[in-house]
Amino acid sequence: MKFKNVTEAKKKLISAIEKHHEAALAGDHKKGNKNSDIILSTLDFIDKNYGFEEMKDLLDHKNEKVRVWVAKSLLPIYEDIAITILEEIGKKNIPHCSFDARIILSEWKNEPLKFS
Repeated sequence: MKFKNVTEAKKKLISAIEKHHEAALAGDHKKGNKNSDIILSTLDFIDKNYGFEEMKDLLDHKNEKVRVWVAKSLLPIYEDIAITILEEIGKKNIPHCSFDARIILSEWKNEPLKFS
């Protein structure tokens, strides 16, 4: 996947994350998988051509699922900020989002996941 600039890539990333989340909520695995592929290839493009630092502004995005995907990508660079965002979202009850945030944190901290 190629883009003219990082802004175009970020727009595609946001769109694919939103569609992926909608698909997960609807149980549409085909649409979810398609958008997951778009997300991963777009993230790869951003990383190789601009660096993940260019996504820091998306940590303030209105869509919590976008924030989760971006925070996960930025953990190695902005660990404190990313952890704070993932903890905040993990405490909420957002389907297919809050649990993902808790899993990412658990994996990052190398701790067993707690279900209580």
